[in-house]
Amino acid sequence: MKKGVASYVLGTSFLAMLAMAGGAALGNPFPGLWGMGALFLIIFLLDVSATTLRGGEGKGSLSFVAELAGGVLFGPLWGGLLTGSAAFLAQVYSKRPLIRATFNAFQRTLSVVLAILTYHLLGGGIPPSFLLPGVPLQANQVALGLTAFLAGSLVYILVNSISVSGVIAISTGRSWREVWRTNTLWVLAYDVGASILALGLAALYLWFDGLGGLARFGFVVALIPVIVVKHAYSRLSTLQRLYDELDGAYEKLELNVREQLEMMVKSIEARDPYTSGHSRRVAALAKSIAEDMSLDPEAVAEIETAALMHDVGKIHAEFAPLLSKEGRLTEEEWEVMKTHSIKSAELVGLFSRFQGSILSMVRHHHERWDGKGYPDGVSGQSIPLGARIIMVSDTIDAMTTDRPYRKALSFEKVIAELIKYRGIQFDPELVDVTVNSVTVRRLLSDTAFLAEQTGKPIRSIARPQSRPALRSQRSFWDGVRNAASENA
Repeated sequence: MKKGVASYVLGTSFLAMLAMAGGAALGNPFPGLWGMGALFLIIFLLDVSATTLRGGEGKGSLSFVAELAGGVLFGPLWGGLLTGSAAFLAQVYSKRPLIRATFNAFQRTLSVVLAILTYHLLGGGIPPSFLLPGVPLQANQVALGLTAFLAGSLVYILVNSISVSGVIAISTGRSWREVWRTNTLWVLAYDVGASILALGLAALYLWFDGLGGLARFGFVVALIPVIVVKHAYSRLSTLQRLYDELDGAYEKLELNVREQLEMMVKSIEARDPYTSGHSRRVAALAKSIAEDMSLDPEAVAEIETAALMHDVGKIHAEFAPLLSKEGRLTEEEWEVMKTHSIKSAELVGLFSRFQGSILSMVRHHHERWDGKGYPDGVSGQSIPLGARIIMVSDTIDAMTTDRPYRKALSFEKVIAELIKYRGIQFDPELVDVTVNSVTVRRLLSDTAFLAEQTGKPIRSIARPQSRPALRSQRSFWDGVRNAASENA
C-alpha cells in the first residue's frame, strides 16, 4: 500500500460520517425493510457489473442512478446507509481488498449524502412531489425539483470523481489533474444526463409501492432485464479491452517482423550490388499493377508484401557465389538458382501471419502462364494472381536494371518483350494492364525511382491503406455478430 492511502481513506470515512450526521438532522423516517431491500439489491447488482474506467484504474458503474433514487426517496441519512452498505458488500463479493472496499463505501456515502443535502437545500422534496402517483403536475414544482436534482447530481459526480481521482493519484504517483481528466472529464456530461434516470427509477418505485402487497415486487422484476443487459455489456467491455491489448501486442509483433524482414532483404542485396533495391522496386511495381486492377486494399497489401519477400531464400549460403558471379550462370548453376523460390517460401512460412496466400505467391512467382515455369509447373489461372503480378514486376525490373552482361533495356523494349510473351510467359490480362498503366510508366521513367528504392526502409507489411483506426474494434464486433448468428 502506498504511503498516504490509509490516511486518505480515514479522512474520507470521517467526512462521510460527518455528512451522515448532518443528514440525520432532517429527520426523515425509516422507509421500511421493503424499500431499503429493493434499492439495496439494485445497487448491488449494478455495482458488481461495473466496467473498468478509460484510464485503466477504478471502475465505472450505473449504480449511482439507484443511489440517487434512494436518496431522493428516503432522504440523505437512509440514502447514505443504503449506498454504503450495498457498495461495501458488492466490493467484498468482487474480492476487492478490504481497504478499497471501505474507501469505496465511504466515498460513495459521502457523495450521495452531500448530493441529497444540496437537493434539499435548493427546495427539492423527499420524495419529489411531482413523482407521486395521482398528484397533478405543476410546472413550477417540476422546474424547481429538476433544477435542485441536477444540482445535487452534479455535486454527487464531482465529489465521487474528486475523491476517487485523489486515491488513484496517491497510489499510482500520477497527478490528480491527469487522473481526473482521463477518467471523468470525457464522461461528465454523460453522467449528469444519465442521472435523470434516477427520477424515473424513483417514480417507478413509488408507482409499484402504491400498489401494495406482492405487487410491489414488480418493481424489482421490471428492472431485472436492464441489469442483465448492463451485466452483459460489462462482459463485452472486458472482451473489448482484451482485444485492445491483443491489438497492442499485434503492433509490437508487426514491428518485430518488419525489422527482421528488412535485415533479410538488406543481407541479400548486399551480396549482389547490381540488384540493390530490387525487392523494393518489384514491390512498388506489383503494388501499382494490383491497384490498377482495382483489387481491394488488403489484397494489394498482401501482394506488395509477397513481392518484397519473393527473393528472401537467396540468403542461403549456396546462392552467395551465384549472386556475386559476373556473367551468365551455367546450366548447373541455374538449376541451383531455380530452387530459390522454394527456399523463399520456406522462410516465409516461418512467420505464421505470412502462411497462406503470401507464402503461395512467393513460391509460385516464377511459374509461367504456359506451365513451363518452376518450381511446380502450374499454369494459367492455377497460378495465384499475386504470383502472376510479381512475375511481371520481377521481369520488368530485371530488364530495366543494368547487369554485368548487358545494359538496362529501354521502356519501349520492355513493353515489346511483355507483348511478345503475352499468353506464353505472362498472364495476358496482366500484360494489358501493365502496358497501359500510367503509374508503371511513371515509375520506370522516373530517374529518381531506382535510387530511391536503394536503402529505403521497409514501412509496411500486409497492411491495407484503409485499415480501420482500431483494428480490434472491427474484429470484436465481427465476433459478437458471428456469435449471435450461431445462437440464432
